[in-house]
Amino acid sequence: TEVPEGNQRIMRPVVFIPDRIAECGMERLRAECECIAPWAIGETLTPEVSQRALARADAIIVRLFSVRTEELSLAPRLKVIAKHGVGVDNIDVAAATARRILVVFTPTANANAVAEHTMAMILALARHIHPAAAALEAGRFQDRNLFEGVELAGKTLGVVGVGRIGGRVAQIARHGFDMRVRGYDPCISPADYRGPAELEPSLEKLLTESDFLTLHLPLNNETRHLLNSARLSLLKPGCRVVNTSRGAVIDEVALATALREKQITGAALDVFEQEPLPAGHILYSTPNLLLTPHISSSTRESLDRMASDAAAGVLDVLSGRQPAYPINPEVQA
Repeated sequence: TEVPEGNQRIMRPVVFIPDRIAECGMERLRAECECIAPWAIGETLTPEVSQRALARADAIIVRLFSVRTEELSLAPRLKVIAKHGVGVDNIDVAAATARRILVVFTPTANANAVAEHTMAMILALARHIHPAAAALEAGRFQDRNLFEGVELAGKTLGVVGVGRIGGRVAQIARHGFDMRVRGYDPCISPADYRGPAELEPSLEKLLTESDFLTLHLPLNNETRHLLNSARLSLLKPGCRVVNTSRGAVIDEVALATALREKQITGAALDVFEQEPLPAGHILYSTPNLLLTPHISSSTRESLDRMASDAAAGVLDVLSGRQPAYPINPEVQA
């Protein structure tokens, strides 16, 4: 799009926004860019719509939309990809780097929202909130005796990954619920750690100690199916597992088996290996399992911060400024 400025005409950069973002982010972008956001005009995001947008895009902001080799090949003008969130497993960062395309993300925007959702799931599992509500709605008030819960105070919470989100969960659990908090993070030395959890030297030791286990990890070759059948077998029978990070860090079939065979007491998942979770998936019929549709970061405050930060990252790159949170800063070297 061209806009007049005196006797000159200046090209406005084009930003493709395939996923819905908060209006505050859109406002920042519209001031300096042309925005292609099919959802904003009631248009379905078909492959043809995506192809046309990619062909013109100088920037992309994504939530769940994937930007891999095929999408990159359709975007000859692309300069920056912004992740509205933290996990970049839906972006081929290596391919983007090879094309000298900067990838930015919003690592500080959603930490509190995800941590609070994690605690909500822990509490729901501890007090059987979901099955108790379902029983009451079905007219089975007398089933109340089936829903004896446990208190969090004094229980051991295992936190796998003690970065921004895991660290916030540890803080809430320790200081708000009087839990014993143990952590494991392969990227952090216990000698250098000063956070609210007590770090264990191995994942296996953490698993054997945990009454509740929560995962806060990126998805990569090392973390894919980190919690597999062998590691699930190390958990206490009374343990409850929560995952709000990336679906594939847990082997979903192994988790379903562990729940069906009562190797563990319960689990709660906000993320899945395949999203949307397909109809008829084994998880839907697995007992003692609470599912939410990838909403842990979906608070008004968090969505505003992510949209604003993603827009700021795009505008920084398009204007030649150093973005706050680059994934592949070597592109600018």
